Amino acid sequence: MTSLNTAKNELRARLVQARRELSTEDRAAFTAAVRKHLESELTASMTVAAYWPLDSEPGGADFVPWLKEHVSRVLLPISGKNGTLTFAEYRGKEAMHESPLGLNEPQGPSFDSSVLAECDLVLAPAMAVDAKGNRMGKGGGYYDRALEPLPHGKPPVFAMVYPAELVDELPTEDHDRKVDAAVTAEGITCF
Repeated sequence: MTSLNTAKNELRARLVQARRELSTEDRAAFTAAVRKHLESELTASMTVAAYWPLDSEPGGADFVPWLKEHVSRVLLPISGKNGTLTFAEYRGKEAMHESPLGLNEPQGPSFDSSVLAECDLVLAPAMAVDAKGNRMGKGGGYYDRALEPLPHGKPPVFAMVYPAELVDELPTEDHDRKVDAAVTAEGITCF
């Protein structure tokens, strides 16, 4: 188990460094391409659970406002002290605040992760996704726990990753939750 955790942590460190080394132009091109691919999946009546991308994460700083222009409702995570996520509706930038973890989180009424079953699509953060749909997050297990009770594909779970982060194989553990698709600049890859 320790060697698996070490392998995951070393891979995460390399991926974070690679993200930081991307040029502003490459990030902008990626963001535009990902949004174009996602837009073909979105309808005005949808409820989508998403996340607010940080610094070098795929999606861009204004991803959530962009998403809200294309769907009816956007739910964003709130990180709990016990490693769980609750979700609250995005009600504009003025209703966001910075959490103790440095994340942009919504204020207002929140719901436990069972609300994800009511969504039409879940966009989960990822450091990488492999050819079998295994998702590697940042290591806290928040999303693995939140997604665990959902049946595969209901709702579909997509991860946004840079092209080099769609890999052949990732080190996995039994609790790791797979995704249904990965969105890159090249398109949407379903598993």
